[in-house]
This record gives sequence, structure tokens and C-alpha cells, in this order.
Amino acid sequence: MYKLDKVGYLWRIVKGDPGELLRIARIAWTTAKFRYLKRCVGAGSVIGGGTQIINSGNVRIGEKVLLQDAVYIRAGTDGRVVIGDRAAINSFCRFFGHGGIEIGEDTQIGPGSLITTTTHDFSRELETSFEKVIIGRRVWIGANVTILPGVEIGDFCVIGAGSVVNRSIPAGSLAVGVPARVVRKVER
Repeated sequence: MYKLDKVGYLWRIVKGDPGELLRIARIAWTTAKFRYLKRCVGAGSVIGGGTQIINSGNVRIGEKVLLQDAVYIRAGTDGRVVIGDRAAINSFCRFFGHGGIEIGEDTQIGPGSLITTTTHDFSRELETSFEKVIIGRRVWIGANVTILPGVEIGDFCVIGAGSVVNRSIPAGSLAVGVPARVVRKVER
């Protein structure tokens, strides 16, 4: 098993790029803010710099979760955003959880992905409604994927980069395209 030499790691950073220490300090501050002040992040989680969590009282992020830089999470007054343990959310993801978002354990979401729970009925003067999005365990979502309101993605799914998911995807499926369609089962 590989064990990280933390002192050696920091020394290599100082020698190679001293500015990187500022980035590490910013990550430490952001993580501490959401863990100890806002109390919405579990133990062992790391929250990247520039990450925003709006209405953090309705957000629960599990243990050992990685949120990269510039992730935006907004929980509405009635919606809840729940991210399971050991999930990884890459940079520039945006989650609008007014209707509720649940992300299962060990799920990975690629950079630039969008999850929205808000929909508008254009036949009724843009009446707004909210529909929950549920993403199962051990799901891998590629870069720049859009997940629309009311979608449920089953456990062990893979969603290809750039896809638009506008309907539920059964467990163990590989789905790609605009709109996303199941192309085959995923072998585990």
C-alpha cells in the first residue's frame, strides 16, 4: 500500500512552484468553512477553492467526498442536495437542487456537468415546478453532461460526455447522446 510522505510532498511543491502553497491554503480554508462553520460537509472531504454552496442548511455532503474548484451547489428552500460518501465532483459543475438532488456513494461527475431540477410550463405563462433528480451508486458521468428534472439514473451506470439526460436510465447501462439513449449494458 502506498503511503504519502506529506512533508516530502510539501517540500517538492515549495521547490517546484511556491504559488501552489497558496492554492492548498485556499482549499484548506474552503474545506474548513463548509465543514466547521456551515456544517454541511462530512469528515475527510475536500472542497476546492471558489466552490459555492448556497443555502447550505439544505445540503449534506458525505465523508471523503472531493469537490474540485469552482463547483456551484444551490439548494432551494424546499429542496435538499445530498451527496453520498466518496463521491467526486469535478470543477465547474453546477447543481440547482430546488426540487432535490440525491447523488449516491462512489459516484463521479465530470467537469462542467449540470444538474437542474427546475422546469417551466410554457403553456401556463412559464409556471415553475420542481422535480427531483436521483443518481445511484457508483455512477460515472462524463464531462459536460446535462441532467434534466425528474431523471433517475440507476446504480452502476455510465453516461457519456456531452450527453443530455432527459429520461430515466436503468441500472447498469451505458447511455450517450442528445438526448441520451441506452446503447448497451455495463459489465461490472
